[in-house]
Amino acid sequence: MKKVKIKLFGLLIVIAILLSQNMPAYAYSYNVVFSNVPPSILNWNCPTSTWWSVNSKWNQPRPVTGGTNPHRGIDILAPFGTELKAVWSGWTTHVGTYTIQQRLDINNDGINNDTYYYTYYYHLSNREPEGYYNKGVKIGNTGNEGGLWGDHLHFGGLDSSTTWCRNEVSYRWTSNWNGGKDVDSFSNVQWNNPSCQITTYFKDENGVYAPGEVKIFHRQHGTSTWTDGGLMTNAGNYNYTYNFSGKYPSGTQIDWLVRIKRSGLSVYSYCWAPAKFDQPDPNPNATSYAYAYYLNTLY
Repeated sequence: MKKVKIKLFGLLIVIAILLSQNMPAYAYSYNVVFSNVPPSILNWNCPTSTWWSVNSKWNQPRPVTGGTNPHRGIDILAPFGTELKAVWSGWTTHVGTYTIQQRLDINNDGINNDTYYYTYYYHLSNREPEGYYNKGVKIGNTGNEGGLWGDHLHFGGLDSSTTWCRNEVSYRWTSNWNGGKDVDSFSNVQWNNPSCQITTYFKDENGVYAPGEVKIFHRQHGTSTWTDGGLMTNAGNYNYTYNFSGKYPSGTQIDWLVRIKRSGLSVYSYCWAPAKFDQPDPNPNATSYAYAYYLNTLY
C-alpha cells in the first residue's frame, strides 16, 4: 500500500509540474457553433469604412489556450474610431456595452419577419441609436473594448444566437479580401466528378500561411465509420484536390469532410470543412457526435 501511495504522490507531482509550465490541456467540445450555409446569400458591403486587412479568419485555429477555438467570426485590423457600416439593411440592437446586433432585413421590405439572420459587431467605442439602418449607413465606431483588446473589429454573421455562418459567400462579388477568401478558413468547395476541390489557407497580421496539412475523410452515405483518405493533392494557389476514382462503385453517394491543420500551434490546431464544433476532435471516429459533411454522388 505504501508503494502505491508513493507512486500516486509522484504522479501528482508530475502533473503539478506540467500545469505550472502551462502545458497544453486537450479537451474536445461538441457544441455546435458553426453553420456551413447561411440562411441567405447576400452581397454584403464592407463593415468598416475602408477594407482593412483581416488578421483572423472564421473557423481559423488560433494560438490561444482559453476561450473559443477555432475562431468564431473574423477580426478586422481597423484603427480605433473607424466608422462601422451596416453590411445589409436591418434592425440594430445594443448588446452589452460594446456590441451591436443587427437582424437583417433579407428582402429589404422593412418588415421584421425574415428568417433569423444576424450580424454582430464587437469591441466598439461608439454605437448609433438602436433602429433600422439601410445598407452602408453608419451604425457605430470601432474600439478596443475598454482597453482589454487591441484596436480591431470582431465581426460575423449568425443564423441564431450561437451559430456562426460563413462570410466568404457574401464577399465573392468584390476583389477586396481576395474575393472573400480572406474571411473564411476555407472557400470554393467544389465537386467535379470524380474529384473534389477546396481552397484553404490561414491569415494573421504577419501574412498568409498554407495549411500544415489538408486531409480528407470519406465514407459511403448511410454508414457510420470514416475512412482516412490521406492528404489531398496540392494543386497550387491554396487549392487542394482528391480523386475518388476506384474508391467506390459508380452511383455511390459519398459523405466527405476535410481536416485542415495550422502548423505551430500546441492546442486545437485543426479545423474542419464543413465546420460545426467548437474545439473539435481531430478524429471523427473518436466520438459518436455526428460531424458535418458534404454529400455527392460518384458517377
